[in-house]
Amino acid sequence: MLALALQGIGGMNSFAAGVLQTLRKEGVKPDLISATSGAILSAYYFLQKDTNVIEKHYDEYFKSEENGIPTFFKFMQYAYLGVPNKFSPNYLNIIERLSDNWPFLKSEEWINFCFPNKIYKSEFPQQFFDDIANCFSSNEEVGIIMNAYNVNNDQAVLYVNERAWDTMELTKRGNFEVKPITPDGVRACLQLLQYGDFKGEYDGAYQYNPVLSPLVVADEIILVTVAPLGKSLDPIDNFFDIEDFKLKMLFKNALYAELNDISRINKLIEYGNKLVRPESENKPYKEYKPIKVQTIQPTIHRGLFEYFVETREFYEDGVSQAKKFIDDSLNKQTLIELG
Repeated sequence: MLALALQGIGGMNSFAAGVLQTLRKEGVKPDLISATSGAILSAYYFLQKDTNVIEKHYDEYFKSEENGIPTFFKFMQYAYLGVPNKFSPNYLNIIERLSDNWPFLKSEEWINFCFPNKIYKSEFPQQFFDDIANCFSSNEEVGIIMNAYNVNNDQAVLYVNERAWDTMELTKRGNFEVKPITPDGVRACLQLLQYGDFKGEYDGAYQYNPVLSPLVVADEIILVTVAPLGKSLDPIDNFFDIEDFKLKMLFKNALYAELNDISRINKLIEYGNKLVRPESENKPYKEYKPIKVQTIQPTIHRGLFEYFVETREFYEDGVSQAKKFIDDSLNKQTLIELG
């Protein structure tokens, strides 16, 4: 059984898109896909009948973006003016903030008026969430898992389709909540903190990001990351370096924890330990098996001030790294056998 684990966030999404486009062209057919944040959209394109839909989408996107503006200035443009068809600035909406905080009798009301949490307003139409939810929930061949974060109970939330539910025995796990995929679930998994509250749930990239642990039933997991693992940044000399480092750790720490868990179980099995987990009443225990985790990761590091900006260079790096992965004869044979 082959599974894809996809990290994703902001301007880093294009790397996973390049990887998925290449895997699709090579005929790789995963049994499970676990996706975080913006990688959810790439997973949606990956499952379409048109094998080139990801490439077409990004080709059009890059044509509209390549206007000679340096990435940092483009980030500032998007941060203050929004991204067309994605989000618009909401901080200038004085009327709404007045009505939300009137009559200003408490200090919290003044603070919320002056420093609102709703910095941006999502411009995605309802049909966007409906289409993704329908595609995922109706897919009978591939198990889909999306992750969100519930700020009220400090717990990860997994939205899964029926195939994933049946395959992964998720109801037996207690470290996250499991729900069926719905349009609201898709929205929750893409809900930026800057959009304000949505039923207490936000984009899973902010916390926990359990992109690997739900896939322990697979024989092999291909992990696609948004930043190079095991590669440090340059010396931290200024404010920009500090913000880049914070972003790096936000997206790496959860992965390191999950990778260490899988490595520890693999070593215990290798040393002859018999590890079991509850399964069902008729067959109460099932043995753990070793899991092979391979990583496709970017060779380019991107920082906080490239957060909103997807680049052709990063997309092509995804294509290049996926081709290297496929060209390895052992990897290719494994993918054929599993897929």
